[in-house]
Amino acid sequence: PQENTTYIHTTYLDNIDNLNEDIVKHFDKLKETNPKEYEHVVLGGWKHKADGVIFENWKTGTFDDSLPFIYGGDYGFANDPSTIVKVAVDKKNNKLYLKEEFYEKHINTKGLIEVYNKIVGKTNIICDSAELRLIADLRGAGLNAHPSVKKPGSVLAGIKKMQSFEIIVEPNSKNLITELNNYEWIDKGTKEVPVDDFNHLIDPIRYCLTFLRA
Repeated sequence: PQENTTYIHTTYLDNIDNLNEDIVKHFDKLKETNPKEYEHVVLGGWKHKADGVIFENWKTGTFDDSLPFIYGGDYGFANDPSTIVKVAVDKKNNKLYLKEEFYEKHINTKGLIEVYNKIVGKTNIICDSAELRLIADLRGAGLNAHPSVKKPGSVLAGIKKMQSFEIIVEPNSKNLITELNNYEWIDKGTKEVPVDDFNHLIDPIRYCLTFLRA
């Protein structure tokens, strides 16, 4: 919401007496056959999730701090954020616990080291192997940073591994929740390649699961 702005949301229902009868019947039928589409397209409601999202197997809940955990990290600067996500696996109950710890743009190496020392400390953090020089800088600062393992097919394998768990997301992880609601396949028919977006926290989760061999 913007200050000094009044928002008025109207729909066809506010002008139904002046609409063609066939149009109204079409909308009424859509309401019965596809209520979600009716709410979004006809009534102008917000979609909480993109169509065909990759992950449906998650809910919000308390992070289980009794479990051993590690961190995953991804890097960005101007266009993409640098991120840290806390990851714990409950193998006995097949649950994956996630908590967003950091999500911010325009953080240089010195700033990242400060953030990592504050949040991660001496705990293992698995980082994008595309930035080996940065990982070396983190290790030089005394952090237990490890490069992710990337092999052909590792993205799809990591997605399937995440799909095999019941995922519990700490409720204040707003950017992670946004990613889970918008991370989708390029081709919803083949479901082989995800769109390279909304993955700044999801990618490091995959790195952690590979490191843990979960």
